Amino acid sequence: MPLPARRLRRISLAVALVGGLGAVTAFGTDPLAGAAAPEVLTVTESLAVSVTAADGTESFLQSELVRRGDSLAIVLARLGANDTEFLRFAATDPTARRALVLRPGRSLRAEVDSLGRVQRVAYRGTGFEDDPRSAQAARRLVIRRGEAGFSAQEESVPIERSTEMRAAEIRTSLFAATDGAGIPESVAVQIAEIFGGDIDLQRDLRRGDRLRVVYDLLREADSLDAPVATRVIAAEFVTGGKVHRAFWHERHGKGEYFDAEGRSLKKAFLLNPLEFSRVSSGFSEARLHPIMRDWRAHRGVDFSAPVGTRVRAAADGVVEFAGQQRGYGNVIIIRHANQKSTLYAHLQDFAAGIRTGARVDQGDVIGAVGMSGWSTGPHLHYELRIAGEHVDPLKVARPEARALEPAERAAFSAALGPLRHRLALLDSLRSAGFQ
Repeated sequence: MPLPARRLRRISLAVALVGGLGAVTAFGTDPLAGAAAPEVLTVTESLAVSVTAADGTESFLQSELVRRGDSLAIVLARLGANDTEFLRFAATDPTARRALVLRPGRSLRAEVDSLGRVQRVAYRGTGFEDDPRSAQAARRLVIRRGEAGFSAQEESVPIERSTEMRAAEIRTSLFAATDGAGIPESVAVQIAEIFGGDIDLQRDLRRGDRLRVVYDLLREADSLDAPVATRVIAAEFVTGGKVHRAFWHERHGKGEYFDAEGRSLKKAFLLNPLEFSRVSSGFSEARLHPIMRDWRAHRGVDFSAPVGTRVRAAADGVVEFAGQQRGYGNVIIIRHANQKSTLYAHLQDFAAGIRTGARVDQGDVIGAVGMSGWSTGPHLHYELRIAGEHVDPLKVARPEARALEPAERAAFSAALGPLRHRLALLDSLRSAGFQ
């Protein structure tokens, strides 16, 4: 359905060569080699897009980033919409329910008329995030209002790739520093996962600690929305005078992070099986049960997170059970090597392909946070057992995976040079005054 004629009004666009603490889109650039630093140029222009329908009703096209804990109603309210008919359709239509899963950092674009009614919504779905190296297109959910009501369909959208480098300095916390430097939240989460086994990101960080990061970006070819960061390919974290480095390298058809000496940074178990969360209840031999109101052991860890937050397999293994179990609600049990198993409870649903006997790799999405079973709010209950005995998953040692074999070192070393060069370029820019 073609859109009506458009009039420009009020949308902010900003372009900066370098901003914050040093941002550069890199395409095989060389060091500055003593050349004068280019002048920082910022151009800001006010634009807006409004639409006038055939009945004279005016509507506006705008975008809104999804934040942690957002519901669809909350995002639409920020866009000026008040449309219960649309919310009812989005909750009941099979296509909309499957594709309209809100994830922090994604953008929802909507055309909302002057009466608060939604005329059109576009939301980026799946496509390139699962296999960013080979994907050629993304999937976009589009919901349109027509004379007969709403309709939903998924469309294929071409994607473009680039690489970005950014630097940040810690003043209060990792996430505050990355926000201030314009580093996407998904990149900050990956940084926390990569270095979290060696750095206590709550207690070890100090003011003045530095982060350098290189990551891949994907953008929908016909979209003005912010690009999507998919993978950190090189990172350097300097904290307490110690330098921690990580480089992405693929072997045996899979990718891992290694240090500069070729030692894998992969741990046997993820410290946190969620992307965004906080510990709301720890492992305990005596805890006041929130429903039964009596004291009993809590043989796992509860991670508080919004409904729909993706749950990941903590380690490689085989699904031993996926179904419902009394107070656990929707639960998954995964059997790992060396008599270990993990349990994930109160899930909203299971990921595609998760069933008894299915093999999973560490980091694979296996389900989504919910509040099924005996639960007073959305969270993940996570357990680790060794030889049938419960242990605190936050205190179990996570040994490193094996290092690269000598035959693999040549390919790794060849890839390492350009990545270290990009990290060094960030220091050159910082020295030249781009901070």
